[in-house]
Order: sequence, then structure tokens, then C-alpha cells
Amino acid sequence: MEKMFKRSIVAAAVTTAALGSTSVLAEAAFDIYGQVAVSVAQNAVTDTTDANAGKIDFDNESRIGVRGTKDFERGPKIFWQMEGGNVGDDGSGSGLGVRDTYLGLDLEEAGKVRFGRLLTPFFEVVDGYTGQSSGAGFSISNPGSINYDRQPNMVRYDSANLSGFSFSLAAGRGEESVKGSNVYGGSLQYTAGFFTGKAGLEQVDDREINATKGRGDATAYVVGANFDFDGFGFHTAYVTGEVDPESNEQTKASQDAYKLGAYLVFADYWTANVNYAQSNDFENGGVKQVDTGTRAITGQLMYSLDPSAVVYGRLVHLDKDGANQDSDLGWRFGLEYYF
Repeated sequence: MEKMFKRSIVAAAVTTAALGSTSVLAEAAFDIYGQVAVSVAQNAVTDTTDANAGKIDFDNESRIGVRGTKDFERGPKIFWQMEGGNVGDDGSGSGLGVRDTYLGLDLEEAGKVRFGRLLTPFFEVVDGYTGQSSGAGFSISNPGSINYDRQPNMVRYDSANLSGFSFSLAAGRGEESVKGSNVYGGSLQYTAGFFTGKAGLEQVDDREINATKGRGDATAYVVGANFDFDGFGFHTAYVTGEVDPESNEQTKASQDAYKLGAYLVFADYWTANVNYAQSNDFENGGVKQVDTGTRAITGQLMYSLDPSAVVYGRLVHLDKDGANQDSDLGWRFGLEYYF
């Protein structure tokens, strides 16, 4: 549902000289894009001690952005974007620039380079396998903070399509206040006919893992495969990550997860999705921590109102073992319009 439909507009700015009547008319073409997305849900809650379990939530994931290009007379062709965050309950996280915001150089057949706030290549691959709320199971968060998702102060290179093959490389700062805190990563993709294979990795130096383990380094890997046919398809993915604390008193910890999903387009305007995702028990110092994994089974039925709008209904079943944990079934109904 991240597909966005855009419209081009032309903005004109007139600047008048302070001591004369001369004016300069400058024109720049750019796109305003975004989504209006609202839903109502009763989220699945596995914590049996949660007093708010069963409550109804209203979510507003509407957001807006602006992007454009400029081919300088005596310089390279650039492209840029400023994207706001979701409106949420009170709009506090919706400021322009909360999501991907960058300046880029279009090197044509040599690829593109972007500078600014960007998704890491690793997370971009992972995020592609978390649709319809399946990310609750396709997660490696138990050992602590392993990877980043969207980071400011990054430089990222994306290659052109090389006969079905493409790749991305990125490097940037982790925590601005820490000298040695950095993030490095990359991804690659190959498409041939109905098959698309993906892989990504990320190395993080000197970040806060969690309150217990303190600071340390982290490494994560992901691989995935998509099989898309005429009107139906399926995919599978695997992700793993490890944290390595700086303190000798703390041990390494790791976790992995896998995902299976399928979709079917039928009766012209209907799409059905089903997903199974499992995060396995994480290991601490090589010892498996029993009953720390999560299973997610999700299903969704979506109807296309228009090429730019959909309505959907979704069921989410979460299952966790361990003390004060149980399985629960949640649901969500929503409408999304892209422009």
C-alpha cells in the first residue's frame, strides 16, 4: 500500500529588486504527493496483564511530501524530496522532513547518489516483507537495538538497472553525539521473469543496545525471494542479527526470523493476502532463551475503489509463549487514498 500517485504542478516565484521595477520569473516543476489513510482497529495484545487489551484504536497515517528535479545550466541534474510524517493523533510527528528528505545527483546510467535522511538499504529489504502487520513476527528486536531504519546524515548510492541486477550502498552517522557511532550497509536485487531475489546487510558501530547490555556493535543480514505470476504470487524471507556489547561483563546476543506470504488478485478489483511470520527464541551468550519468540498469522482482503484508492479488512493473530503471554486475534478496517 506504499504505492503513491503523484501530480505535477508548476510553481512560479517573482522577485522584485529593492530599488527598481525589474522582476525575475523562475519556474520549477515539482510533485506534491502523499496519502490520506485512516483506519479503525482492535490490535492483538498477547500480554495478559495489559489492562488496555481489547480497546478500539483509530489510526491516521495520512502524510504529504514534495519532490522535484532540476537540470542546472552549468551543473549536474539534481533531484530532491521532503516528506512529512504520519499525522497520528495530534500531528506532532507530521512535520515536513520526518521521513525521507534528501538531495540527490542523477548520474543517469551510472546510477544515483543521495545525501540526507534516508532508509538504510538493509531496512528497505526487510520492510518489503512486513506488509499486512506481519512485521510483528518478522522481527529480531529481542536482543536489543540491532539495525536502523531511517537515518539522517547518510550518503547512499543506488545503481542503475544492469540487465535485471541492481545494488545499493550506504554509510552514515549512527548517534550524532558519539564520535565512533556509524552505520554501513548495502543491498542487492536480481529480477528475471517471475523471480526476484533480494539480500541486504548492515553493520552498526557503537550504539546503545539496551539498558542491560549498554553500548556495542551490531550486524544484521536479510535474504528474500519473490515469485510473481499473472494475478498471484508468493514470497519468503529470512533475517538474522547479532549484538556485541562493549562491556566484557555482557555476552553477545542474536535472533533470527522467517516469513512466508502469498497474494491472489481476483474478480478484477479484489486482492487477498495471507502471511505467516515467526521470530525464533533469541540466544544470549549462546544459550537459547526459551519462550521469547513471536508467531504472526495475518490475512487481508482489499478492494480497489480506483487506481488511487483502496479499502481493506485485516485479521492479525499473534501468539507468544512465556509468563503472562497468550495468543490474541486483532482486526483492522481502513481506507487509503494516494495522490
